[in-house]
Amino acid sequence: MSVPYRIPGELRLQLERALAEGVPADPLAHAFQVAEVMGILHQAFEAAGFRVVLVGGGAIEIHAPGIYRSGDLDLGITQLWEARAQESEVFVQLGFERIGRHWRQQGLLVEVPTAHVSDPTELVNVRGSVFRVVAKEALLRDRIVGYKHWGVTAYGDQAIRMLSAFGNELDWSWLRSELDRERSGDALEALLRIQAEAETGSVDLAARLREELDRLKQRPSPPSSGA
Repeated sequence: MSVPYRIPGELRLQLERALAEGVPADPLAHAFQVAEVMGILHQAFEAAGFRVVLVGGGAIEIHAPGIYRSGDLDLGITQLWEARAQESEVFVQLGFERIGRHWRQQGLLVEVPTAHVSDPTELVNVRGSVFRVVAKEALLRDRIVGYKHWGVTAYGDQAIRMLSAFGNELDWSWLRSELDRERSGDALEALLRIQAEAETGSVDLAARLREELDRLKQRPSPPSSGA
């Protein structure tokens, strides 16, 4: 009879200490807490036979600390080999409880919306916490596509902040190729115009985002590169 797998006990203690003072409201402090939590989750799930990747808003916090604060952590969790435990068992052993679609540990909410992350990922080290996060270009692409095709101006605002934060660190070739495939290259150009205006003077960002969005909706989408 096999012995049930147990994660190292110190990982749960580390997680409890990381969350002992609650979840910070300040975006920068929250980003550093996210990094600490992800370092613990990375160790726990990797030891059990899984790869965990931070995606969504939490990943934006890691790549550009202070510009955004997510309400929960979105993870992609993939089984790497014959796992020593079920995904749910790892969460439970870390002190999480299941509430609806989330796992909760004190004030921290974690969701696993996908089991596979097809986008490029990076292994990062933030203040000694090592973990995997989806590439910044993939995050930016999703925000730009959401701005154009879903009409979410908040995504446009986040994309502009990300463009300013990332600067020359972006793989522009990959990003433009992805946006062409999503028929959203024109949305990138619109957001770059707004970004330039904001850097040279006072701009009503919300109004400009709505204005450019209206323009994008009025003209035909450019053909995708795969057409």
